[in-house]
Amino acid sequence: MPEEVNVKRLISHTKWAIALLLIPAVGTAIACTNQPAEPGIPTPEPTPQPIDAPLLPPLSEAVLNQRQAEMQQWIQSDLDLVGLGKIGGMGSPISPELEAYRQTWAEIDPAVAPFLGTWAKEWNMLPHNFMTVFPSEVAGRVCLVRYRQQETDTVPFETYNTPLEFSVAQVVDGQLLASNTQSARSLIQRTPASDYVPYDVEFLSTVDPDGSLRVYASQRPPAVDPAWEPELVEQFRANQCRS
Repeated sequence: MPEEVNVKRLISHTKWAIALLLIPAVGTAIACTNQPAEPGIPTPEPTPQPIDAPLLPPLSEAVLNQRQAEMQQWIQSDLDLVGLGKIGGMGSPISPELEAYRQTWAEIDPAVAPFLGTWAKEWNMLPHNFMTVFPSEVAGRVCLVRYRQQETDTVPFETYNTPLEFSVAQVVDGQLLASNTQSARSLIQRTPASDYVPYDVEFLSTVDPDGSLRVYASQRPPAVDPAWEPELVEQFRANQCRS
């Protein structure tokens, strides 16, 4: 009987010794698992969605100068028509909201900021052109949504809107280059208020692949239209566009 008691005591003492040895190791393990991650490790940025369609090449300096001259002639011609009373107005006053929007984006992506906004040419004769330039999560990139309002071929004075056309553009060295249009910082012009148009107007010109010039006036900050088709919304999101 005494030997059995001694054995039990020996086993009990052994368990306590093992426990005392394990406690520091467990504490070390807990301390290791609770240590914060090392600072300074950057969060990976999302991989940019590649632009599917090939971009048009940059416009040469000679072509830009020629397009600037055409743009100024076009603007002056319409100003003369306003002065003669043949058209009621031209463009819109420059939007303070749009200017504030661009100033915000100029701190994020200064290269694209001047092009941002909703642009339209909806005065004088048809066709009327509309284009919205959205920023992107990818630096130096913008998203374009364009359409045109024009007359039908069958019924005089009846108009319709062409399908919305989505594209992605890269802004490189002051030029906006997409698969379906080109523009440049030098093709943005502000016309001061005059007797004909009593407010400043901001114009933007683009060049289509066939060489035709489209002239727009700025209107307001870019915004997604709730009436967009799901396919367009999907393209917008897939290309990391922002509103």
